Amino acid sequence: MRSSLAAFLLTALAVPVLASCTAGDGADGDAASSPRTGTVPSEDGPAASDAPRPTTTDVVLSYAGWEKGSDAVEAAGYVSPVVEDGGTCTLEVTGDGRTRSASVPAIADATTTVCSGLSIPGAELAPGTWTVRLQYSSATTEGTSQPLDVEVPA
Repeated sequence: MRSSLAAFLLTALAVPVLASCTAGDGADGDAASSPRTGTVPSEDGPAASDAPRPTTTDVVLSYAGWEKGSDAVEAAGYVSPVVEDGGTCTLEVTGDGRTRSASVPAIADATTTVCSGLSIPGAELAPGTWTVRLQYSSATTEGTSQPLDVEVPA
């Protein structure tokens, strides 16, 4: 009985030790080549940190045009390299000596912040050429797209 208890204890102790010697190592089992070796992060500071958030950004107006079906100027775009919720996307349409605007909440996507569903009803716009810009604003970032002209039909 004693020898089986001793064998059990040796096996119970040896398995974790052997596993820790070979886990993550190459085929040779050399603990020195383990990816877990190296310097230990200091307790005085963070082990890793994100890059600082940009204070200005690229705002891209990816689509703007007159939509006959909705009788409106519609637009969409994105903000890069910022990825965040909580910002505001504003479509600004200027022409005929007037400016109209519409805003929607920005939505964080995988690699950008999305601005979609922006629309200015045709009833608020006179026929002619209107200049469209997309603006983005949050607590940390702001920016404006390059302008794009849209023709509103009569």
